[in-house]
Amino acid sequence: MKVLDISNLFFYLGLMFLSGFLLFINISFINEFIFYIVFFNIIIDLLFKFLIEKFDQGLVILKTILSTFIRLFFSIIFILLFHFYGIENLLNFILNYLIVYLLFIIFEITILLLNLHHIK
Repeated sequence: MKVLDISNLFFYLGLMFLSGFLLFINISFINEFIFYIVFFNIIIDLLFKFLIEKFDQGLVILKTILSTFIRLFFSIIFILLFHFYGIENLLNFILNYLIVYLLFIIFEITILLLNLHHIK
């Protein structure tokens, strides 16, 4: 498994395009920091995919679950940093972040399930 394969690239580009489009048409529930949220999640996703690939291939699923919990920890720190930065509408920011975070987790679980079907 490569760190950045074609499905990940399409997911990242699609998410960036969707975020930009929703921000462009000025939907009220999209926060102006949506690109920071998406970029942070892409960087964290690439970092953990790189780390999982570089270590021993045994227990890949356990490492992925552990990386999900560490990603949650980094996400809380990210939200707290923006809270201390003084975001105008923190609830809107948190909801935007959780939607993007959920999309990444669903995508990761889908890829894991597809890889498990290929193993059998």
